[in-house]
Amino acid sequence: LLWHTATSWFDGTGWVLAVTTATLGLLVLGIGSTYIGRFKDQQPSGDNVQQTSRETIVEVNPTEALLKEDAAWLDKTKQAGSASDLSTTSASSDVENDVQSIKSTDCEGDRNLFSKAVVAPGAAIPSIRQSYPYYRYLVLIPLTYAALLAAGFGLNLGGLCAKIWVSGYTASGPALRLLFLLSVCITPLRRLAVLFFRCHILARQESRQLKFRHMVVIPAYKEPHDVLKRTLESLPKKSDGHDVHIVLAMEAKDITHASTFHELDKLFGKAFASFHMTVHTVMPCERPCKASNENYALRTLRADMMAAGMDLWDVMVTVCDADSVFAPDFFNALESAYFGQIDGRRLIYSAPRNTYRNFGKLWNPLISAVECCMNSSDFLADFTEPYVNFSNYSILMGYAVELDFWDPEVIPEDVHVMYKAMICSNGAQSVCRVWSLIANDTVTDFHDRYVQAKRHLWGVTTIAWLVVILKHAPFSVDRILCVLLKTYAAEMSEALTPSAAVLLMLIPGAWRTLRDDSQAFDAVLFLGAMILLGSLLQWLVFFIGEALVWRRQMANLSQDLLERPSWCQVMLHYGLMPLTCPIANFIFGNVACWHSVCNAFWSSEFEYVIAPKA
Repeated sequence: LLWHTATSWFDGTGWVLAVTTATLGLLVLGIGSTYIGRFKDQQPSGDNVQQTSRETIVEVNPTEALLKEDAAWLDKTKQAGSASDLSTTSASSDVENDVQSIKSTDCEGDRNLFSKAVVAPGAAIPSIRQSYPYYRYLVLIPLTYAALLAAGFGLNLGGLCAKIWVSGYTASGPALRLLFLLSVCITPLRRLAVLFFRCHILARQESRQLKFRHMVVIPAYKEPHDVLKRTLESLPKKSDGHDVHIVLAMEAKDITHASTFHELDKLFGKAFASFHMTVHTVMPCERPCKASNENYALRTLRADMMAAGMDLWDVMVTVCDADSVFAPDFFNALESAYFGQIDGRRLIYSAPRNTYRNFGKLWNPLISAVECCMNSSDFLADFTEPYVNFSNYSILMGYAVELDFWDPEVIPEDVHVMYKAMICSNGAQSVCRVWSLIANDTVTDFHDRYVQAKRHLWGVTTIAWLVVILKHAPFSVDRILCVLLKTYAAEMSEALTPSAAVLLMLIPGAWRTLRDDSQAFDAVLFLGAMILLGSLLQWLVFFIGEALVWRRQMANLSQDLLERPSWCQVMLHYGLMPLTCPIANFIFGNVACWHSVCNAFWSSEFEYVIAPKA
């Protein structure tokens, strides 16, 4: 079969197309190399970049100033009988400078880890700043992909694949064809099993007395008062016997931060175990973003806890967006997930993504399609897929210290901290699913949603950071890097290099090859039946999952805090979804990702734009 295909494939036209495509591909790569050469010795844009050349990477510690403040705060703890000497360095510093001496009381077993001088593993991980010189090389990934697709089209790979499929179908019997049909059902059936398992878990969860001290950190920058009020109303109160502490991570550049906090303090100051605010001033080696605000807030909390002699491993920190509405059973589910592990201390806990709080205000079917697809893919992630934490997640304070908190220059800080956790755990799965719900707002304006998509897909720059880890990390990265690349591919490959483009490349060649072949009709009909069956099963599981979310989980939220859609909106959004999903994924996925790659080619700076809240 291969010999027959090879001899009939390379006719005169095929060779001409192959040579033409290869020439165009080399031309594209040559133009890209020319642009890269022009910027080879230039500095990355931005006044805060400290670097001498593209070839020489200067180790810059973006949290040095914060740690000096930590040291000043910790001097005050001597009156409480505890002292710490905090310092971090770049990779070229002495090992002893990585040591953090932390004295804590009531530590038992392995928790003595922080009662003596230890090294925070996260401090050895290269910072995101070191990857800036590699950002402009990201453009070579989609260019190379496009060149390969053009080469495949010129070499008529579609015709080759069509001949192989027809030959395989002709040689197969009924049993093998049945196996082909069953193979397209595996993924939908796995997700259906997740649904049944989830219903079982939800039925088993019971209310329990919380054992952790829960700290809820809410980064807020110019957030509307009503939005923050709604988030605080959804949290469990002290009157219900819960030990929940609130910290608003504000930014000094927001001139309304003091008035906003005082207004909320009047309403909720006595409702929680404590109600505090941290005010962060953006420093030269930081970005004005969520990561820098929560990094500052957590370091401040760490100093206060150490001054009070608290055990950092008894404090569960939950980071959430300002527009979050918590399910009443969220903290019960969080602790159930923790105590369901053999050792749950070094894990990140995250509930499935949900942006349905204000779904009743949404009328754009493209936005609803992309939001529903993203929510469903996380909600129905089967047991073979790694969990990924999004903007709302929980982590023990002791583990946050081990990870060296957050890099204050990272835009997609939620996924970045997951990568850091995977590195520190030798590539192990680092996210545990919480079987509950935190509902957030959907951005209802098309332009605002596209801006938000670009911010989400700025995570495409993570591949540059992985290159830096491979080159400069002072630890073995053989297995770790493989797992990181696999996770990155699962997260970004479809947006950066869409698989649908391969089908578009194969279809014309397959049509030219099979249109005059009368024996190929049954094979093409069978292939169409397989695709149709797989699609129908996937959509069936999708709609069952959406029904479970709306009928079970959303019903548990306070209905006064939700804006439910009408039946007219439900029919509009879900009825058009098979048509709008491909278009929405292309606009808010592929186009936004390529836009981010182009921005990264010209500059390492990214303007963090807060998504409008409903």
